[in-house]
Amino acid sequence: MKQVKVGWHPAVKVALFSAVLTAILGTILLKVFPIEISISSGTSNTVPVIKTANSPPTESVTPPKIEKPDSAAIAAKQGNLRIRNRSDYAVRVALLARQSKQTTAKNSEPQSGFALPAHWDFAPQEGSDSGLLVALPNRSIQLKRGDVLVAFAQDGSQRYWGPFVVGETERPDWNAQAGEWELALDN
Repeated sequence: MKQVKVGWHPAVKVALFSAVLTAILGTILLKVFPIEISISSGTSNTVPVIKTANSPPTESVTPPKIEKPDSAAIAAKQGNLRIRNRSDYAVRVALLARQSKQTTAKNSEPQSGFALPAHWDFAPQEGSDSGLLVALPNRSIQLKRGDVLVAFAQDGSQRYWGPFVVGETERPDWNAQAGEWELALDN
């Protein structure tokens, strides 16, 4: 009689590890950098004010009039991800991609969530010149506004990059010529 090995598929192990890692990093970041979001319900000319735990109280700010970009301009900023590890560290880059808004059977309100996390490992200086396009075997990577990227050194040095929110933080950069997002990690 032949014995059958019972265990988890490696992809499930990787996904579970990534989810746990993302949860731990998120918890640590929220403890280190606590934020309080205060949303004013005044006139339509005020914007929400985000205060950190150490910031002095502020008043609502009236923003300058800015035309909203059309949906074609927003869609044009969806693209592949190219990573350049210019650091002297072996790093892991993790992605938490937003899912499109969906409605649930219980609630007719749209719910936004995140797809399963993904990650890639890079050797020191790997892809430092032209960068490397990242992909997954079972789904394509198309970064869009709101996706979250973090990177950390794998040698125990506690070196950390991010979090980067696509389209909302300084990095990653949009390369309009190539139609892709670029994340460069430096020392």
